[in-house]
Amino acid sequence: MQILAVLLLVGLTQAVSPPDATLERFLNETNQQLAVIYDQAVLAQLLNELRGPNDLVALLEIEVTDDKLIKYVRTLTTRKAKFKRLGLGDSQQRRLLGKIPQLGYEALSGRDLKLVYALASSMSDNYHNVKLCAYKQPGNCTLRLIPDVQSIVQGSRDLDEIEYYWFEWRSRTGLATRSQFVDFMDLYKKTAQLNGYPRGEDYWFRSLELNGQETMTLLDKIMHGLRPLFLQFHAHVRGSLRKMHGENLVPRNRPYPQHLAEVFIGNAFRRVQAEWYVDLPSPEIGLANITQEMHRRGLSTTQRVFWNVAEYFRALGFPQLENSLWTYAQKVSSDDDDRCWHKAWRYYALPRTNFTYCPLNDEERFFNMFEAQSDLQYYRAASIQPTLLQEEPFPNFSDAIGKCFSMAASSPRFLRKLGVLRDNKWKELPARLNRLYIQGLRVVFLLPVFYVLDRYRVEVLAGHIKADDNEAYWRFTEHYTGAAAPTKRTNEQFDVPAKLLMEVDDQYASNFLSIVVQFQLLKHFCTITGQFEMGNPRKPLDLCDLSDQRGIGEILKRAMSLGSSVHYREVLKVLLGEPEISIDGLLTYFQPLQDWLQHQNQENNLEVGWT
Repeated sequence: MQILAVLLLVGLTQAVSPPDATLERFLNETNQQLAVIYDQAVLAQLLNELRGPNDLVALLEIEVTDDKLIKYVRTLTTRKAKFKRLGLGDSQQRRLLGKIPQLGYEALSGRDLKLVYALASSMSDNYHNVKLCAYKQPGNCTLRLIPDVQSIVQGSRDLDEIEYYWFEWRSRTGLATRSQFVDFMDLYKKTAQLNGYPRGEDYWFRSLELNGQETMTLLDKIMHGLRPLFLQFHAHVRGSLRKMHGENLVPRNRPYPQHLAEVFIGNAFRRVQAEWYVDLPSPEIGLANITQEMHRRGLSTTQRVFWNVAEYFRALGFPQLENSLWTYAQKVSSDDDDRCWHKAWRYYALPRTNFTYCPLNDEERFFNMFEAQSDLQYYRAASIQPTLLQEEPFPNFSDAIGKCFSMAASSPRFLRKLGVLRDNKWKELPARLNRLYIQGLRVVFLLPVFYVLDRYRVEVLAGHIKADDNEAYWRFTEHYTGAAAPTKRTNEQFDVPAKLLMEVDDQYASNFLSIVVQFQLLKHFCTITGQFEMGNPRKPLDLCDLSDQRGIGEILKRAMSLGSSVHYREVLKVLLGEPEISIDGLLTYFQPLQDWLQHQNQENNLEVGWT
């Protein structure tokens, strides 16, 4: 009994350890020094945003601040390890200690360090800057994937031309970087071990504060929940592709050809035209021209949009934005639509935030303003935390909140209240189905792609498959996305790098979870405000309007102010009253579309699934 009492006392002492004065001084100094370095990095990135991606001065500034951060983190590593080993400090201090940046690749030996950076840079440069040879013009090798090839295949009716570019892109970006990818993944495993992660897959998901098995279990659960909706949507899209290209190219009960599906689904990410889709639910109604209606309503300048959105958040219970924020806001270049977005900038030592804006005034930039101002409110709320805890609980978490509100702002009910949409038809089911169809192409088909790209690399890190096992990659691709290559791909080819939209070491799980969370947030906020009622056809989730719902702001401010001081599950408890990420919100949102898809597939004898 005495031994048990001693053990209990020791456990209790560890659970309620007092703060340590020496550790407190170390953490205070670390927070102050990191704040200064982070601010220098923010200013360098801001310069790059304003001057463009090829400005040498901005790029040099980024390189200098990166080097300064690496050198400082090196000085922290030994003392951090000592404090961890001694187990000093209370729970808050241990949380701060755990948030000190890791060495990452800098833990590698000098030779390996140079190699890993060279490999990452080479693969990134190859993906972003590779030039393709034009179809039937072998002497013209000047085409970029975006926008050159993208525009060609999206407007082409020549199936041989579309297939040619599919193979050409994979040859130039996949097979060409095969050995680099293999070497990089080996060095990534070594990096994980040197940073204290025996299993590479645990290091891969470290920003989620979940190990590899926990993360994949969560992703698998979400994929399982998504499957019924995905299968119905996949069957319908396959039927449309068959109608367009014939049964020889799109056979029954088989995965659809990836090169044709990429064009069909990819069109949804452009300024969509209703006539692009042969089986749009209500072609006679079409799609609302929100850009045109915004200008008619008078939302014709970015400044007017800025203050309209600022009022939206003020009415939710957030603080009123000061006039000086717009006065000192800076315009970014509008030469490239893909880079021209509104953006909030957070500082750590300086008591301020900045705002940059895109002068383009269209539908995409209008809804992006809700996301940018949501980020702005997030940064300000989290600024009460020390530097080490001001980040979001996992990457893209704040993006989920911003997109929740841009999605609510795209609701026909809100747009009618704003005076952008005048006709009641946009609130009726036929028009709603058109909107859900396009949104679904952007969301429902993206999640399985994100899943496959992480699943493949996790299997490599776990040692279950080789880094260049192209046949394994296509097994995952066919099973989870229902897409197949135009001709069978073997291990003589290598296609993985061709699909990596981000850098080679960027995980997709946080993007995947962010998409799921935005729908979960929307469902919760719309439920507690009475804007959505399950089973009530007059209050569907896709028509939810959250404007003027003041109670939401207080919940959001409490959650935002936590920064990364607690695990994301604790933040979700504040936001949702529950700690787990769930697919239910997304499924509820798209339920009207799923019902329509299922009816259409049955009526048109379209097979569901593939063998």
